[in-house]
Amino acid sequence: ATKSDLKSFATKSDLKSFATKSDLKSFATKSDLQSFPTKFYLNRALEKQEVKFEAKITKFKDEFYTKIDPILKEVTASREERVVRAEQHQINQDRIEKLEKMHPNGHHLATV
Repeated sequence: ATKSDLKSFATKSDLKSFATKSDLKSFATKSDLQSFPTKFYLNRALEKQEVKFEAKITKFKDEFYTKIDPILKEVTASREERVVRAEQHQINQDRIEKLEKMHPNGHHLATV
């Protein structure tokens, strides 16, 4: 090997940044990791939480609709009644106009 070849090899100072065997002993082992939850366990726990959340939302919606339903029925009935009254009012207005033409100033034309 030439001097330039040796310059590309790692030096002692380069190797100081790498982990040693004693450094690696402080890392978790496979058996250490057995007590941690797995991806499968976490996914199942998340699914259970989603089911609980959906059940609560469904219960809330049911309670909401149960409470709001009578109010909505009243509003609908009121709107329908307004339409009927508006039609009755228009019929009465038309009748009054016809009567006023027949009886100007409250008198019958034949008696004027």
